[in-house]
Amino acid sequence: MTRIGYLPLCALVAASFATAPASAGSPTEPASAKAAAVKAALAVPAGSAAPGCAVGLFRGGKPEMLVSDGYADVTTGRRIDADTQFYAASVSKQFTVAALMQLVVAGKVRLDDDVHHYLPELPSYPDRLTIQNLLNMTSGVRDSLVLLQLDGIEPLSRASRAEALAEMFRQRDTKFKPGTAYDYTNGGYLLLSELVERVSGEKFEAYVNAHVLKPLGMTRSYVMLGSRSADANAARGYTMQGGKVTLTDEIPLFGGSGGLITTVNDLGKWYADIDSGHKVWTPELTRLMTTPGRFADGIPVRDHGQGPVYGNALLIGPHWFHHTGSAGGFKTLFGYNREQRFGVALLCNNGDYNPDKVADAVLAAFDSSVPRVSEGAPPSSLDGRYGNPNLKAIYSIALTEAGGTVTVTDRNGMPGAPQPLEATGPGQYKGRGYTLSFDDNGMGFTLTIPRVTLHFAKLP
Repeated sequence: MTRIGYLPLCALVAASFATAPASAGSPTEPASAKAAAVKAALAVPAGSAAPGCAVGLFRGGKPEMLVSDGYADVTTGRRIDADTQFYAASVSKQFTVAALMQLVVAGKVRLDDDVHHYLPELPSYPDRLTIQNLLNMTSGVRDSLVLLQLDGIEPLSRASRAEALAEMFRQRDTKFKPGTAYDYTNGGYLLLSELVERVSGEKFEAYVNAHVLKPLGMTRSYVMLGSRSADANAARGYTMQGGKVTLTDEIPLFGGSGGLITTVNDLGKWYADIDSGHKVWTPELTRLMTTPGRFADGIPVRDHGQGPVYGNALLIGPHWFHHTGSAGGFKTLFGYNREQRFGVALLCNNGDYNPDKVADAVLAAFDSSVPRVSEGAPPSSLDGRYGNPNLKAIYSIALTEAGGTVTVTDRNGMPGAPQPLEATGPGQYKGRGYTLSFDDNGMGFTLTIPRVTLHFAKLP
């Protein structure tokens, strides 16, 4: 899932840059045709100074290939390598959850507890709001970063952690009954980080640095609190719209939903602990981290019934668990393939990239036997017959990644001609003058047409 939940509203325009030849960014990268193919899959514009990516591919508990291309800082001409620090964006969320799960394993927190037990400043809500709801994005709490912007605090690098928490404590209701719908929100993970701080008795950033990062030797990683990295090898974030390099790295400078600064080499240590180290990723913590989320009715948590299941800061598919990040000119991804003990880390400072697509291209270039990381329930999982009690007609749906068809069988049982549908987003399809929006549990859809909105339920 590629979002941190806010729009970068402020950008600085970089000057023109001298051209330089593309080259591998780390002396440890093998000079091979396969490495060249992986590098090509990063699609960094050639012949000019442009932002790019660092990628790590790991297998059997250790690095197998490190490749990088592009510029960490296009103004100075400093190139990206495997030790370049990037803003991890929402890849940070799994580090927040690892900290929380340590407290769960220690018996200090229960996932089915009401959040108000730990954060009494939250207004009382009509329905119970649990820690698990926050973890699975089924809480209905609003996005803290969007709320900051709506209150006039921009760019987001101006915002403090205290101001973001105040926005959450000001919300008098949730968007829906917790546990009934999926809605990606950074606000829930900010609340989780505050819970870690209060239960542990340590500042959240200090806790993660001491209990999650330090045990794994992630010495070039840390959670920010109030200031960005001043490291000589830190990446700036950019966009490349229209081929013009534009500085766009006004990022929130605190942790919870984001906040992690890291490198590909350090994410290799994160991978190694998942795979075989088990200092932080103990068997019990791994079980908790990789438990698929479920709605209150027991159906797996998916975005409009499609894609991988959202678990505890991880998208859990048949082969992979992973998460993406997107903020301030940074696009990121970390994933682990359980069957093949394979890992991928992608850190990019080109905000126009889609990290899922880039990672899939990298994997295809490296080893075609490795499944693509963006796996999940295909659109065809929503295929079926649907009805509405106000109508006698039956709507038959057949979907693909690009779109699909809807066939209406009238009250006399006569099917009409299939009508084309165009995919416009996860679980969202456009027809001729109407739209279909599938429920998060995949058991129905809402048809919206001028002056009429109807909900259709899946039929046996």
